[in-house]
Amino acid sequence: MSRDMLNEGGLFSRIFGFLGQLIALNLLWIVCSIPVITAGASTTALFYCTLKIHKDGDCRTFKDFFKSFKENFRQSTLVWLLMILVAVIIYFERKTIPSMPGIMPIVFSYLLLAVCIPLIMIALYVFPTVAAFDNKILKLVTNALYFSIKNIIYTLAVAVITIAPMFFTLVDAKLFPVYLLIWMLCGFSLTALADSWFVWKLFKPYFPEAGLAKGYEDLETDQYVF
Repeated sequence: MSRDMLNEGGLFSRIFGFLGQLIALNLLWIVCSIPVITAGASTTALFYCTLKIHKDGDCRTFKDFFKSFKENFRQSTLVWLLMILVAVIIYFERKTIPSMPGIMPIVFSYLLLAVCIPLIMIALYVFPTVAAFDNKILKLVTNALYFSIKNIIYTLAVAVITIAPMFFTLVDAKLFPVYLLIWMLCGFSLTALADSWFVWKLFKPYFPEAGLAKGYEDLETDQYVF
């Protein structure tokens, strides 16, 4: 029994193969994100691979990562730069609010919150959407918002999975070295894989082999790139 578990295709072989795949994807994402400007393309490539794992049960780690990185580089980079620009604008707007007279700080704080919520929802889904579908940038961003609204429970789950680990890593100074080690080994790829479980549930009906359900034609996704 134990010998079978150690053989190729056995339980331990599959577990260690899966962990090795996650570590490889994590390292690829870190290395390809080092120039910062390429972080959008590397994030899209990471989601491309994790979505394929959920769709097909496996992915060709290096080949699929760099395939997506190359094919989606332009769109992903433009989206990433736009996200940085919006974040900078919001940051400076937030800095000016306390200097406003009367009740204006309260009003503008709520307005800023109203703007940030849909932007965060788009940010959570835009790179998986770019990874999975072939369309123009504006349509992809619109579709990302559509997916985030389509199932709020899934969006909340994706937000918690994405944000909570980062938050605890930053606030727990005592265990920071342990958290950092986990992030360096498989933290980013594991987060993307967990997010992709929910994202794939939303994407699946739009793929030809899953059948295009009635009422989904208005999404206007041109191609399914898996």
